Amino acid sequence: DLLGFAETVVQSECRDRYFWIHVASGETPRFEAVDGNGVHFLSEQLASHCGYTISTFNMDGFSTFRASYYSCFTLNQNDEVFTFRFNVLVNDGSGQWISRPVSAVCSGLTWTHRDVKLMFSFNYLVCKVFCVVQAQKTASSVWQLMFLHSDGQVSSMSISEAQKLGYSLAASPQRVVLRSWYKQPQAEVKMVEGIPVEAVRVSLFFKQKLMVLMIDVADTVFLNSTSDSGSFDGGWLLWDVPQVVSPLVGEGAGFESRSLRLGVEGVLLDESTIAARGFSMVQRGHLIQIGVPFGAEGGYRKSLVVNNTYKEMYVIFLMYEHVFSLLYEDGSSIDTRHRILRVLDTPLLCHPPFKTMSDDQVFSIYLGNIPSDVLLDKVWINGKQLRVSDGAERGFTISPVVHANGSRAYELRLPFEDPIVHQTYLGHGVVQYSVDINFTLAIMPQRDPYYHNTFITAQVFNAFPPEITAQCSDKGIAFSVVGPPQTRSLWEVGVDHEPLTSQLAAERGYILYNDTQRTSLEVPVFSIGYTYEDINLSNFYGTFNLLLRDSKTLEVQTSTSKRCLFKTQDMIICSTDGTMTVVTTLASTWPTVHSERTTLLDPACGPKQMDSSRVLFEFKLDSCGTRAKVRIKVALLMIPLCLNRLTVRCFYPLSGVNRLSVDRIFKSDIPGFGSVNIFKSLKGSRRNRLTIQI
Repeated sequence: DLLGFAETVVQSECRDRYFWIHVASGETPRFEAVDGNGVHFLSEQLASHCGYTISTFNMDGFSTFRASYYSCFTLNQNDEVFTFRFNVLVNDGSGQWISRPVSAVCSGLTWTHRDVKLMFSFNYLVCKVFCVVQAQKTASSVWQLMFLHSDGQVSSMSISEAQKLGYSLAASPQRVVLRSWYKQPQAEVKMVEGIPVEAVRVSLFFKQKLMVLMIDVADTVFLNSTSDSGSFDGGWLLWDVPQVVSPLVGEGAGFESRSLRLGVEGVLLDESTIAARGFSMVQRGHLIQIGVPFGAEGGYRKSLVVNNTYKEMYVIFLMYEHVFSLLYEDGSSIDTRHRILRVLDTPLLCHPPFKTMSDDQVFSIYLGNIPSDVLLDKVWINGKQLRVSDGAERGFTISPVVHANGSRAYELRLPFEDPIVHQTYLGHGVVQYSVDINFTLAIMPQRDPYYHNTFITAQVFNAFPPEITAQCSDKGIAFSVVGPPQTRSLWEVGVDHEPLTSQLAAERGYILYNDTQRTSLEVPVFSIGYTYEDINLSNFYGTFNLLLRDSKTLEVQTSTSKRCLFKTQDMIICSTDGTMTVVTTLASTWPTVHSERTTLLDPACGPKQMDSSRVLFEFKLDSCGTRAKVRIKVALLMIPLCLNRLTVRCFYPLSGVNRLSVDRIFKSDIPGFGSVNIFKSLKGSRRNRLTIQI
C-alpha cells in the first residue's frame, strides 16, 4: 500500500488555461489553496465555486486536480502571469495528514474575446465564461445580473443573491469571469440539431459614475445537457456535438469556423496523435461526430466482479474545442473559443475476450483484452492445474503479451498429445481432442478473483488405428506396429488384459523397440501370452495375440493374432484350464530309463507319445490320482539303491486363478509357466521317480 509521502508521487505543470496536479497515493488526497490572506481548504463546494476541479474517480490509482487561471486564490498579474500556491495533504495511514507544498508561475497565454468552457466533473457540472471587458478589479456589490427568459420576462439579482444560487462572478483588469452550475432555475432546455442543451441568457450591468454600463456576458451561456454523455455501440464511444451552437452565435452576425480540435485529459492532441490512437472526428451535416474505440490510449479500463462475473468498463475524459469568429457588417469581429470537457464511459460490459484455433496439432488459445489491473493467476485444464514450471518438459507455453495502451493478453499453446488433453476416437479415422479450461484472473491490487470457463474441441481426420503386422521366426514371433506419431497416445497396445509397456516386456522377456515411426516387439517362444496347439514330438503350433485398444475407453479396436509352427524340444506348457504338457528326454536320468516303462502315479496314466529317447505327457492337474503334486514313476528292476528325480513345475499367479475349490476344478485367466529340474541320485531308495509339481 502507498503510505505517506515516502510512497506518494506528486506531479504538476502549467497547461493550457489551467494548472495541473497529479497525485499517486493510496489515500484520496486533500487540497488547500494559499494566498496572501492565508490557507483555504478546498471543499467540494468551494472548489466548484472558485474554479477548481478534483477528479474523485481513481481509475488508475491517481487523483487529478485542476486550477483555472482565473480561480479564486490565484495571483493574477494583468491577465498575463498567474501564480499558484497549494498544499497537497495525504493521509499517512495512521490518521495523520502530511502536507506538501506545490507552487508554480504560469504565463504566455493567448486569449480570445470570449472563452466558453463547459465542464462535466465527476461531482458537479459547471460552465465558465471569460469575456474581454475593461472592468473593475473586483465585482462590486452594486453589480447586477439580469436574466432574460424565452417568454420575454426579465429577472435580476445582486451578486450576493446570485452566489447563494450557485453563480460565481469575478473580475480581473481585463476580463469578467462567470461560473454557473448546471440545472439552475434560470436555465432553459433547448434542442440544437436534435441535441438537448441548457441555455442561460444573462447580462451584467453596473453603475460607473453617472452611467449604467451593461455587458452581454455571453449573449447566451450554452451548457450541454447532463443527459448528453454520448453512446456506446459495442465497439466505439460516440459523441455528437453541434458545429454551430446557435445560442452562442446570436443574430446579426456572420459565422466563420477557424479550427476544430480534440483533446484528452484537458490536453489538445495533434492530428497524427489522433490518428495513431484511432480517434475520429467527422463533420456530418451540422454535427461533429466524435468516435473513440474501446480501450484507446488515454482512457482507463476498470475491472470488477459482479455476482461472480467479470465486468469491465472504459472511461475517457475528452475535450472538444471549436474556435470561431462572429463577423459584423462594420468589419469588426469577435473570436470565441468554445470548449466542452466531457466524460465518456461505457456501461459495465461482459467481455469474453477469447479467440481460439488449432493448428499443427496444437491448441492455440488467445486470452485478450485484459486490462492493466488484471493478472492471470491460475489455469486449470480438464480439472488439473497447469503449472508454468512444467511447460519446458511437456511442451506447452503460457506467454504474456503487453500492448502499447497498457492492456495485456495471454497466449496458451498446448500440444494435442499432452496427457492433460482429452482424446476421443469417433470412428472412421476421426479423433476429437478437447480441453475444458478455467482461467482464474485476479483484479489488482485487492486480488479479487473471477473465473472464465471455455470448452474447446478440435477434430483430426485420417487418424486411423495403426497397422499391426507379424512374422514367424525360429525363436518366436516379431510384431511391428506402424502409425503416425501424433496419434500414438490414442491407442493402447496390449497383451491380454495388460498394456504393453517397457516394464511388462522386461518382466516377461519380450524385446521391445520404439522409434518415431514404429513399435517393434519380439516375443520368444514359450513366453507368457502364447497358446499352443497340436503338440507332438516333432512340432507344435504357437499363437500370440496383440490387442489394440482405445486408450480412454479401453474398448478393443483391432486384434492381430499370429500362428507359427515350431520344432518340439524339451518343454513344459501350463495351460489356463490346468492341462500340463511335458516333453522331456529320458536320457537326462541315470541310469537310462525306457520310454515305454514311464507312468504317472496312476499306472494307467502313461505317455501320450514317445520314441526311443523322449516322452510327451499331457494330463489334467486333477487327474491320475494326484493332489498337489503329480509324479511320474519308473519301475526299475536292476537299479539298486539310487534315486534319480526329474521335477517339473507349473507356476500360476495367484491373482489369475479363478477357481480351485473342493471339486478341484482349476481355471486361470492366463497360462502358467513351468520349469524342469534334474536332481542328483540319493542313496536309500529302490525306485527312480520323475516328479512333476505344481
